[in-house]
Amino acid sequence: MKWKVLLVLVFAVSMVLAACGSSSTSLVQTEQSGNSQKEASASTEKKLRIAYVPGMTIDPFYISMKFGAEEMAKKLGVELIWTGSPEWDYAKQSPIVDSLVAEKVDAIIITPTDEKAMVAPLKRAKQAGIPVFTVDTNVSDDSVYVANVTADNVQGGMLGADTLAKLIGESGKVLVIGTKPGITTGDEREKGFKEQIKKYPNIQIIATEYTDDQIAVSAKKTADVLLAHPDLAGIFVGSGLSGTGVAQTLRVQNLQNKVKLISYDAGPDQVKALKAGEMQALISQKPLEEARSVMQMAVDYIQGKKDMKKLTVLDNVSVTVENVDKPEVQQWLYRSE
Repeated sequence: MKWKVLLVLVFAVSMVLAACGSSSTSLVQTEQSGNSQKEASASTEKKLRIAYVPGMTIDPFYISMKFGAEEMAKKLGVELIWTGSPEWDYAKQSPIVDSLVAEKVDAIIITPTDEKAMVAPLKRAKQAGIPVFTVDTNVSDDSVYVANVTADNVQGGMLGADTLAKLIGESGKVLVIGTKPGITTGDEREKGFKEQIKKYPNIQIIATEYTDDQIAVSAKKTADVLLAHPDLAGIFVGSGLSGTGVAQTLRVQNLQNKVKLISYDAGPDQVKALKAGEMQALISQKPLEEARSVMQMAVDYIQGKKDMKKLTVLDNVSVTVENVDKPEVQQWLYRSE
C-alpha cells in the first residue's frame, strides 16, 4: 500500500515538473518570437532619404552648404544624398534630378543652375510625388517647389555698390562681372548694384562681363577690359571663383592698389586675397545657415507640416580687413575640403 502511494506521488511530481518545463520553454519561445518581430520591424523602418543637389560641387560656398546639410542630417536622423556636377551646367544637373526621381527619394533640395531650363525636371519630380525645395538660386515657376531659402541678393548688390563707390571716391569707371544671365541670384546682385550705383552720377559702368564662374575666364576678361580701359577705377564681382580670377589679373599687372575690387563670397581664396590687400571687401552669404534651414523645412514638410513660408531670405555680411578675424564674422567664412 505504501509502495503504491509513493508511486502516485512520484508520478504527480514528475507531471508538475514537466508542466513547468513546458511553460518555461513556451515563455522563452514567446519572448524570442517577440524580439524577432521587433527586430524585423526595426529593420523595415527606413530613414528619410533627402537628396541635396548643389549648383556645383567644387565651390567653397556649396562645400560649406554640405557641412550644414550633413550637420542637420545627423541631428534629424535622415540619410543625406549629396550629388551634383563640378560645373555650373543645367544640361548636367537635369539628368541628376531625373535619376533621383527614379530612385524615389523622399525630397529633393536643389540649387537650380538655370531659372527656366530646370523647371521641366523639377516638375517631373513634383509629378512623381517628390517635394522640391530650392536653395540659393530659384526657378521661374513657383508651382514646382515647396519653398526657397536664399540670401538677400539685391541688398548684397547694393551693399557692394556703396562700398565700391566709397573706395573710389564716388568717381570713375567700373566693371561688373557676373556668372551668366538667367541665374536668379546673379541677376539680383547685378540689379542691386546697378540700381544703387545710379546714386553716384560721377561713376560710369563701362562693361558687364559674364564668366560662368570660371577663374581662367574671369582673369582673361579682366585683362581684356583693362587693355581697353587702363583708367579703370573699380570692379564688382558677383561670385567667388570669378573674384579669384579677377584678383589674379590685378596681381599680375600690379594693379591691386590702383583698381579696387569688391567680390561676392568669402571662400579661403577670397579671404586670403582680402588679407593680402588684393581685394578690399567681400560680401559673404550664410551657406551653413541656408543648408540648415532648408534641411529642417524638408523634414518638417515630409512629416506633415504644410504651412511654411514660400520664401526665406537671410541677410549678407560685409567682410573687411578690419572685421575678418572677429568671431561674429568668422562663423560665416566659407569652408573647403
